[in-house]
Amino acid sequence: MGATERAEPRLRPARLVGATSRPTVKDVAALAGVSRSAASRALSGTGYVGQESRRRVLEAAAELGYVPHMSARYLKDRVSRCVGVLTLDVRRPEDAAVVAGVCAAARESGLATMVADLAGRPLDALEALRDFVAFGVAGSVLCPVSVEPVAYLSGYAVPVVEVGRQFAPGRCDAVVAGGERRATGLLVDPDEAVAMGREAVALLLRRFEEPARPVEVVGMGAGA
Repeated sequence: MGATERAEPRLRPARLVGATSRPTVKDVAALAGVSRSAASRALSGTGYVGQESRRRVLEAAAELGYVPHMSARYLKDRVSRCVGVLTLDVRRPEDAAVVAGVCAAARESGLATMVADLAGRPLDALEALRDFVAFGVAGSVLCPVSVEPVAYLSGYAVPVVEVGRQFAPGRCDAVVAGGERRATGLLVDPDEAVAMGREAVALLLRRFEEPARPVEVVGMGAGA
């Protein structure tokens, strides 16, 4: 079933009487009257489950306020459904716009977003990237500050996309500004910066599907 066809549970607080923790797949399955495995398949949209069972599961999830436990999925798959975004300073309009584009595109693709803002301190990059690796991000978008982040993440097989300029040409995908801004990495137009963030997610999604494809550089804006 496609993402556009799947009814998503509405966000509600947990309704379980006397509950001391968040609702689980087991709780959803019990309320829907199906097995735990059937409930899991219905909630993830993978594997077969009858339409009536799927309907009951989604209704039960909405009733209970069930939210998938992403860290539990990470423990099973070793890779979370999360994209990491590294920005030099999110107070800069161009950086904020890139982050906005990444977040929007990731959300549309069923991915979460983890943002690391260096607050103007590029030497803190590797410390921030350790968190990306610890949380098992599926891929990372960098408003690059040096070649080190690409080298570090590549050591953990984390796909990377540089945005704005390239510090590691030929080593990872990149989305760069067109024309004279290609060399400086300046992202003046917020709308263009948002589009670049969205394109970075598109490159990550293609990398997930084709891990061995050649490095791709996408130029955007005037003269691209």
